[in-house]
Amino acid sequence: MNIIGRYCPTKLTFQILVLLTTSLFFQMAQATGNYLYAEHSAGSTAVISIDPVLPKQGDPFTIKITGQWRDRCIPDQREATYRFSSHDQWSIVVETVTDDDEDCSTEFEPTAFELSIPIESDDWDVFFDGKRAIDILFAVDVPNYSRRAYWEREFDLILGLHEIPPQLYSGFWISEGTPYQGILLQQQGNTVVFYELRYNRVSGEPNWHYASGEFHGNSLNGIAYLINWLSPVYGMNPEYNGFAPWFAPILVQPKEEELLFDPSSSGLKMWGINHISGFVGLANGLERAVRYSYKPWVFGLSEIQLPPVVPDMVGPWDLYGFNGQQLERSYQIEFRTGTKVGDDLYRFSSLDNEWVMDCQVDLSGEGGCNLGNERLGLGFKYTLNRDRNHEDFFYGLRFNGNYATAPLEYTNSAEPDLTGVLLRSGLHLPVLDLQ
Repeated sequence: MNIIGRYCPTKLTFQILVLLTTSLFFQMAQATGNYLYAEHSAGSTAVISIDPVLPKQGDPFTIKITGQWRDRCIPDQREATYRFSSHDQWSIVVETVTDDDEDCSTEFEPTAFELSIPIESDDWDVFFDGKRAIDILFAVDVPNYSRRAYWEREFDLILGLHEIPPQLYSGFWISEGTPYQGILLQQQGNTVVFYELRYNRVSGEPNWHYASGEFHGNSLNGIAYLINWLSPVYGMNPEYNGFAPWFAPILVQPKEEELLFDPSSSGLKMWGINHISGFVGLANGLERAVRYSYKPWVFGLSEIQLPPVVPDMVGPWDLYGFNGQQLERSYQIEFRTGTKVGDDLYRFSSLDNEWVMDCQVDLSGEGGCNLGNERLGLGFKYTLNRDRNHEDFFYGLRFNGNYATAPLEYTNSAEPDLTGVLLRSGLHLPVLDLQ
């Protein structure tokens, strides 16, 4: 894996990276932090899914957990149990321990594992009220460390929105609480590659981690690497052609065998199109990873290019109206390139001029969009980010880059209000398979 060879930043990007990394070192004492803790086993991954992807309400289904563990003592299927969270009734907690029947390696030797946990029909009455999404948490007790690792994923058991991956802004994201800390992120399909630029909170040393993974629902977990040069070598600066009166050293480009890739865990979670949280763990054992909040970095404005906090609406979309799980209405819309029409106000119009999307978004990334069709007397208004302190948090009124969900309201007719989903064309809602 030639990570260095694959990443060739432009001069501007390199200057920005140097500025960020240098700033991390000098701003260490000012760090306040805006983060949550998450326990993970270094170098381990876990993907939570359900089978079928959208079970019929009241039918049994299976929770499946697959991934890799950092050594041979993988999570034990024989000890796997589930319970409902004591904090709320919209969480299912799957628990197990690592299998320590054999001599476990303390080295990073990832071993594949798979767990299956059947959920019975009677359990629906306990955790599901027909309105809220549910969280499934996967917790593993690791006796060797006397600690617990866990992962989580949100599931929408009405429309199957958990199967629609987010589409994030590719570029720089800045920490909301820690000065000059950030990530450089690139998404292609469901796969995300990002570099985390931060500093060690004890020594003040800058850290630059490479991480990658795939989104499953609103969460991603993967492997991160801290790249160390085993034996740095100095050479002569070639611009002097060997005739310089003084020694002008430069670092020689390292070979892959001269690099040490210390493995760790990484993760991203999406709270809205302009709000994500992420962590990169340490390299040894089971660690407490710090999860920081990030938002897109807006550092240049123009009248032609919209700020990165404005949602990308250009292209074809499908607008659906559901009564429960029954599809009642559907429309096809194709938006032109957006334009700025006022202070923090941006407009996307459809090619047939029947639909208008107005998005009020400030440069911090907060705001929302209002889609309307005057002829149909139809309105669809959604927010861009979720707020845990707002009742909308549980009802999923937000935008993830590929879908938005909010009430579909008819203002000039007796049509009943429906649950609306605006979905980027080419993606598929699992609920449509139940029609």
